[in-house]
Amino acid sequence: MGGFFRSKKFRIILCIIALLIGMMLYAVTQDGYTLPTTGFLGRILNPIRSASNSISTSVQDTLDVFTKSKAYQTENEELRQRVAELESQMVDYDKTKQDLADLSEFMGIKEDHPDNQFSDPCTIIGYVENDPFHGFYIDRGSDDGLSVYDPVVTAEGLVGIISEISDTYATVETICSPNLSIGAKASDKSESGIVEGDVTLSSNYRCRMIYLEKDTTLKSGDLITTSNSVGIFPQGYLIGSVESIEPMDNGLSYCAVIRPSVDLENLKNVIVIKDFAGKEQQDAAK
Repeated sequence: MGGFFRSKKFRIILCIIALLIGMMLYAVTQDGYTLPTTGFLGRILNPIRSASNSISTSVQDTLDVFTKSKAYQTENEELRQRVAELESQMVDYDKTKQDLADLSEFMGIKEDHPDNQFSDPCTIIGYVENDPFHGFYIDRGSDDGLSVYDPVVTAEGLVGIISEISDTYATVETICSPNLSIGAKASDKSESGIVEGDVTLSSNYRCRMIYLEKDTTLKSGDLITTSNSVGIFPQGYLIGSVESIEPMDNGLSYCAVIRPSVDLENLKNVIVIKDFAGKEQQDAAK
């Protein structure tokens, strides 16, 4: 066996193998392309050439992925930034749309009550902690010409009054509070009474109209408005609608449970009545 490895035949075989390896390496270095071959040599080299072409193509594809990955990352980052910009624009659009709607509603209030002096729209910035009557804070104060006991309204109706004030913000006490007594009447009847808050009703954002006669003609759905032309509240602002008629604890009179016309639970903006004919600066507490 050792003689074979030293024989001339073995050296010829080595030369053929070296030639084949060289041609294969040449094919790889030429990006998989080699000169066409025919005959016996072609039958030997064609499989090698096919393999080298596949290897070269695979290597080239891999290199393309690496060289293009940076471009893909840059493009994806640009797309993410563009999406973020569009989302921000949508938020700004929605806010602007809501602000315009609020301004339109508040302009309607001014047209309906030309004798009243109003503030600019105020934004609710927080709620009074542990207040069962849903008091809240607004982003305007005495620097904006507001005062304690100024009525607070929306386009839907009466919200409450300013109970405390600082230079830049104010506290609003809602009509659900028993601290407020509001002269009220039915919008299309001669029935009148006092609207006040009640601790048993406030959790459901309700208040009540008291001092109704036993033979009251009020019924569910009747609208209740402010009746005072002198005092804390101006006349003609909607308070709410009657939900039910119930006897008072004393058994001598009745009360109407009132559903406020303003959605106090989802309120975002209000307007303050800074002055009106007949306004009196007096405590609204009973």
